[in-house]
Amino acid sequence: MNAIRGTHRLILDDMRWFLKLFTLITSLLVLAYVAVGLIFDVSFPAAAFGPMYGGICGFAVSGMVAIFPVAIGLGSTRTQFMKSFYLNSAGMVIGGITVLNVIYVLMHLLHASGILGVTLYQPGQLYTSAYEWYSYYWVDLMLGFFILGISAFITVSWIRLGFRNFFIVFFTIALGLTLYITLSDLSGLIRWIVETNSVLLFTLLGAIGGCLLLSTYPMMKHVPLVRKGSKD
Repeated sequence: MNAIRGTHRLILDDMRWFLKLFTLITSLLVLAYVAVGLIFDVSFPAAAFGPMYGGICGFAVSGMVAIFPVAIGLGSTRTQFMKSFYLNSAGMVIGGITVLNVIYVLMHLLHASGILGVTLYQPGQLYTSAYEWYSYYWVDLMLGFFILGISAFITVSWIRLGFRNFFIVFFTIALGLTLYITLSDLSGLIRWIVETNSVLLFTLLGAIGGCLLLSTYPMMKHVPLVRKGSKD
Protein backbone atom coordinates (compact mmCIF):
# COMPACT_ATOMS: atom_id res chain seq x y z
CA MET A 1 0.00 0.00 0.00
CA ASN A 2 1.54 3.34 -1.06
CA ALA A 3 1.60 6.52 1.04
CA ILE A 4 -1.41 8.13 -0.67
CA ARG A 5 -3.68 5.10 -0.26
CA GLY A 6 -2.36 4.47 3.24
CA THR A 7 -3.11 8.03 4.34
CA HIS A 8 -6.57 7.91 2.83
CA ARG A 9 -7.28 4.54 4.46
CA LEU A 10 -6.10 5.79 7.85
CA ILE A 11 -8.40 8.82 7.80
CA LEU A 12 -11.26 6.82 6.27
CA ASP A 13 -11.11 4.27 9.09
CA ASP A 14 -11.19 7.10 11.64
CA MET A 15 -14.16 8.68 9.87
CA ARG A 16 -16.04 5.36 9.81
CA TRP A 17 -15.39 4.89 13.53
CA PHE A 18 -16.77 8.33 14.38
CA LEU A 19 -19.76 7.88 12.06
CA LYS A 20 -20.68 4.45 13.51
CA LEU A 21 -20.19 5.58 17.11
CA PHE A 22 -22.29 8.71 16.84
CA THR A 23 -24.94 6.97 14.73
CA LEU A 24 -25.26 4.45 17.58
CA ILE A 25 -25.46 7.20 20.22
CA THR A 26 -28.06 9.14 18.21
CA SER A 27 -30.12 5.99 17.57
CA LEU A 28 -30.10 5.03 21.26
CA LEU A 29 -31.15 8.56 22.20
CA VAL A 30 -34.06 8.48 19.73
CA LEU A 31 -35.07 4.99 20.87
CA ALA A 32 -35.23 6.32 24.42
CA TYR A 33 -37.53 9.14 23.24
CA VAL A 34 -39.72 6.62 21.38
CA ALA A 35 -39.88 4.29 24.40
CA VAL A 36 -40.92 7.12 26.73
CA GLY A 37 -43.49 8.35 24.22
CA LEU A 38 -45.06 4.91 23.71
CA ILE A 39 -44.90 3.61 27.29
CA PHE A 40 -46.28 6.73 28.95
CA ASP A 41 -48.40 7.82 25.95
CA VAL A 42 -47.08 11.38 26.09
CA SER A 43 -46.32 13.97 23.44
CA PHE A 44 -43.25 16.17 23.68
CA PRO A 45 -40.69 17.83 21.40
CA ALA A 46 -37.09 16.63 21.64
CA ALA A 47 -33.74 17.16 19.94
CA ALA A 48 -31.45 14.47 18.54
CA PHE A 49 -28.91 16.42 16.47
CA GLY A 50 -26.48 17.13 19.33
CA PRO A 51 -24.54 13.83 19.26
CA MET A 52 -24.09 13.87 15.46
CA TYR A 53 -22.90 17.47 15.41
CA GLY A 54 -20.57 16.54 18.26
CA GLY A 55 -19.27 13.65 16.16
CA ILE A 56 -18.47 16.01 13.28
CA CYS A 57 -16.62 18.29 15.68
CA GLY A 58 -14.80 15.34 17.25
CA PHE A 59 -13.67 13.99 13.87
CA ALA A 60 -12.23 17.40 12.92
CA VAL A 61 -10.27 17.64 16.17
CA SER A 62 -9.15 14.00 16.08
CA GLY A 63 -7.95 14.27 12.49
CA MET A 64 -5.72 17.25 13.17
CA VAL A 65 -4.46 16.24 16.62
CA ALA A 66 -4.24 12.42 16.58
CA ILE A 67 -4.23 11.23 12.95
CA PHE A 68 -1.99 13.91 11.43
CA PRO A 69 1.28 12.97 13.23
CA VAL A 70 0.60 9.26 12.63
CA ALA A 71 0.05 9.80 8.90
CA ILE A 72 3.16 11.96 8.54
CA GLY A 73 5.17 9.44 10.55
CA LEU A 74 4.10 6.67 8.15
CA GLY A 75 5.40 8.58 5.13
CA SER A 76 2.52 10.80 4.04
CA THR A 77 3.14 14.39 3.01
CA ARG A 78 1.20 17.24 4.56
CA THR A 79 -0.51 17.95 1.23
CA GLN A 80 -1.60 14.32 0.86
CA PHE A 81 -2.96 14.33 4.39
CA MET A 82 -4.94 17.54 3.93
CA LYS A 83 -6.49 16.36 0.65
CA SER A 84 -7.60 13.09 2.24
CA PHE A 85 -8.79 14.89 5.36
CA TYR A 86 -10.95 17.30 3.34
CA LEU A 87 -12.45 14.44 1.33
CA ASN A 88 -13.26 12.32 4.38
CA SER A 89 -14.50 15.36 6.32
CA ALA A 90 -17.05 16.01 3.59
CA GLY A 91 -17.99 12.31 3.78
CA MET A 92 -18.42 12.57 7.56
CA VAL A 93 -20.74 15.57 7.25
CA ILE A 94 -22.81 14.12 4.39
CA GLY A 95 -22.98 10.65 6.02
CA GLY A 96 -23.86 11.97 9.47
CA ILE A 97 -26.49 14.40 8.24
CA THR A 98 -28.01 11.72 6.00
CA VAL A 99 -28.30 9.31 8.94
CA LEU A 100 -29.84 12.09 11.02
CA ASN A 101 -32.41 12.90 8.33
CA VAL A 102 -33.36 9.25 7.82
CA ILE A 103 -34.19 9.20 11.54
CA TYR A 104 -36.14 12.45 11.14
CA VAL A 105 -38.18 10.96 8.28
CA LEU A 106 -39.03 7.82 10.29
CA MET A 107 -40.05 9.89 13.30
CA HIS A 108 -42.11 12.19 11.08
CA LEU A 109 -43.94 9.20 9.57
CA LEU A 110 -44.67 7.76 13.02
CA HIS A 111 -45.98 11.13 14.21
CA ALA A 112 -48.04 11.77 11.07
CA SER A 113 -49.68 8.34 11.35
CA GLY A 114 -50.67 9.02 14.95
CA ILE A 115 -48.57 6.19 16.42
CA LEU A 116 -46.14 8.46 18.27
CA GLY A 117 -46.60 11.89 19.84
CA VAL A 118 -42.88 12.64 20.12
CA THR A 119 -41.46 15.09 17.58
CA LEU A 120 -37.84 15.95 16.87
CA TYR A 121 -36.75 19.54 16.52
CA GLN A 122 -34.84 20.39 13.32
CA PRO A 123 -33.00 23.65 12.56
CA GLY A 124 -34.92 23.72 9.26
CA GLN A 125 -38.04 24.63 11.24
CA LEU A 126 -36.61 28.15 11.39
CA TYR A 127 -37.34 28.27 7.65
CA THR A 128 -40.78 26.67 7.65
CA SER A 129 -42.84 24.68 10.15
CA ALA A 130 -44.29 22.58 7.31
CA TYR A 131 -42.09 19.51 6.86
CA GLU A 132 -39.95 19.89 3.72
CA TRP A 133 -37.34 17.12 3.52
CA TYR A 134 -35.04 18.79 1.01
CA SER A 135 -35.05 22.18 2.82
CA TYR A 136 -34.51 20.59 6.21
CA TYR A 137 -31.71 18.36 4.83
CA TRP A 138 -29.96 21.33 3.22
CA VAL A 139 -30.10 23.40 6.42
CA ASP A 140 -28.68 20.48 8.44
CA LEU A 141 -25.95 19.97 5.83
CA MET A 142 -24.90 23.62 5.90
CA LEU A 143 -24.87 23.62 9.69
CA GLY A 144 -22.72 20.47 9.60
CA PHE A 145 -20.17 22.09 7.30
CA PHE A 146 -20.08 25.18 9.51
CA ILE A 147 -19.37 23.06 12.61
CA LEU A 148 -16.71 21.11 10.72
CA GLY A 149 -15.00 24.26 9.45
CA ILE A 150 -14.95 26.16 12.71
CA SER A 151 -13.84 23.06 14.67
CA ALA A 152 -10.92 22.42 12.29
CA PHE A 153 -9.96 26.10 12.21
CA ILE A 154 -9.90 26.48 16.00
CA THR A 155 -7.93 23.22 16.39
CA VAL A 156 -5.32 24.22 13.80
CA SER A 157 -5.04 27.71 15.33
CA TRP A 158 -4.35 26.10 18.69
CA ILE A 159 -1.72 23.81 17.12
CA ARG A 160 0.07 26.68 15.37
CA LEU A 161 -0.12 29.28 18.14
CA GLY A 162 0.38 27.09 21.19
CA PHE A 163 -1.87 27.02 24.25
CA ARG A 164 -0.89 30.39 25.75
CA ASN A 165 -0.87 32.43 22.55
CA PHE A 166 -4.10 30.82 21.37
CA PHE A 167 -5.98 31.85 24.50
CA ILE A 168 -4.52 35.36 24.39
CA VAL A 169 -5.82 35.73 20.82
CA PHE A 170 -9.12 34.02 21.73
CA PHE A 171 -9.88 36.27 24.69
CA THR A 172 -8.75 39.38 22.77
CA ILE A 173 -11.19 38.58 19.96
CA ALA A 174 -13.95 37.68 22.46
CA LEU A 175 -13.39 40.96 24.33
CA GLY A 176 -13.42 42.95 21.08
CA LEU A 177 -16.66 41.30 19.95
CA THR A 178 -18.26 41.90 23.36
CA LEU A 179 -17.37 45.61 23.27
CA TYR A 180 -18.54 45.91 19.66
CA ILE A 181 -21.89 44.26 20.44
CA THR A 182 -22.32 46.39 23.58
CA LEU A 183 -21.43 49.74 22.02
CA SER A 184 -22.91 49.30 18.54
CA ASP A 185 -26.44 49.61 17.22
CA LEU A 186 -27.17 46.13 15.86
CA SER A 187 -30.85 46.72 15.13
CA GLY A 188 -30.16 46.87 11.37
CA LEU A 189 -28.23 43.60 11.45
CA ILE A 190 -30.88 41.86 13.56
CA ARG A 191 -33.63 43.14 11.23
CA TRP A 192 -31.67 41.81 8.22
CA ILE A 193 -31.28 38.38 9.87
CA VAL A 194 -34.99 38.18 10.74
CA GLU A 195 -36.13 39.29 7.29
CA THR A 196 -33.65 37.22 5.27
CA ASN A 197 -34.54 33.76 4.02
CA SER A 198 -33.32 31.22 6.62
CA VAL A 199 -32.09 28.82 3.93
CA LEU A 200 -29.90 31.61 2.55
CA LEU A 201 -28.52 32.34 6.02
CA PHE A 202 -27.65 28.70 6.66
CA THR A 203 -26.11 28.45 3.17
CA LEU A 204 -23.96 31.43 4.08
CA LEU A 205 -22.94 29.69 7.32
CA GLY A 206 -22.02 26.58 5.33
CA ALA A 207 -19.90 28.66 2.95
CA ILE A 208 -18.13 30.29 5.92
CA GLY A 209 -17.46 26.83 7.32
CA GLY A 210 -16.03 25.70 3.97
CA CYS A 211 -13.74 28.75 3.82
CA LEU A 212 -12.55 28.15 7.40
CA LEU A 213 -11.85 24.50 6.57
CA LEU A 214 -9.85 25.35 3.43
CA SER A 215 -7.93 28.05 5.30
CA THR A 216 -6.36 25.31 7.42
CA TYR A 217 -4.31 24.13 4.41
CA PRO A 218 -1.70 26.94 4.41
CA MET A 219 -1.63 26.76 8.21
CA MET A 220 -0.90 23.00 8.22
CA LYS A 221 1.38 22.93 5.15
CA HIS A 222 4.55 23.60 7.15
CA VAL A 223 3.39 22.75 10.66
CA PRO A 224 5.98 20.86 12.77
CA LEU A 225 5.05 17.45 14.11
CA VAL A 226 5.82 18.52 17.68
CA ARG A 227 3.28 21.05 18.92
CA LYS A 228 4.26 24.06 20.95
CA GLY A 229 4.20 23.52 24.70
CA SER A 230 1.52 24.91 26.97
CA LYS A 231 3.83 27.77 28.02
CA ASP A 232 4.53 28.94 24.42
